[in-house]
Amino acid sequence: MSISLMERVLGDDWHKLPSVIQRHYQISSGQQSHLQGTMEIAYPSYLLPMIWLIHLFGGLVLWRGQAVPVQVDKWAAPGEVLHWQRTMTYPDGKIDYFRSQMHYSAAHKLIETIGFGFGLRLRVDVLNGDLLYRSNGHFLRCGTFQLNIPDWLLLGSASISEHAVSADEFYLDFTIEHPLLGVTYYYRGNFRYC
Repeated sequence: MSISLMERVLGDDWHKLPSVIQRHYQISSGQQSHLQGTMEIAYPSYLLPMIWLIHLFGGLVLWRGQAVPVQVDKWAAPGEVLHWQRTMTYPDGKIDYFRSQMHYSAAHKLIETIGFGFGLRLRVDVLNGDLLYRSNGHFLRCGTFQLNIPDWLLLGSASISEHAVSADEFYLDFTIEHPLLGVTYYYRGNFRYC
């Protein structure tokens, strides 16, 4: 049986994760999983133009909100690529999507890509049973050319943590913090398997 992308990335640390978080990532080629949850999405109003631009490239969730219903669909493709589609449905009927793909880079390292060659390098670790991601720079790729972009030139450094709440629920916190501007963006909430 083939191992999942996250099992390969984490190596022996995979076994330090609670089963609810393992289940979130334990899909290999041809498999899929579905989650439902509610999230709070927030950022300062003055950053709307930058958030909107990043969203045009396929990144981040554009609209702010409290207790926004979310569905997360994931599927694994050949070549150790994990596809994500997050669908937010707002009380006023608006629907927003955030799609990305995760690729293996090295032990404890992933690359997450969105659209138009834009991506993010991530360090992945397990600490006290929590799955932790930390950004390590962005990039813009066109063919063989790649422009590296430090986190501070955009919204700042991203950190993501996933914490087990029960046997079938976990809490996710995605926060971007800039060294000068402080917290520039976050979404957080609880998720369960459909």
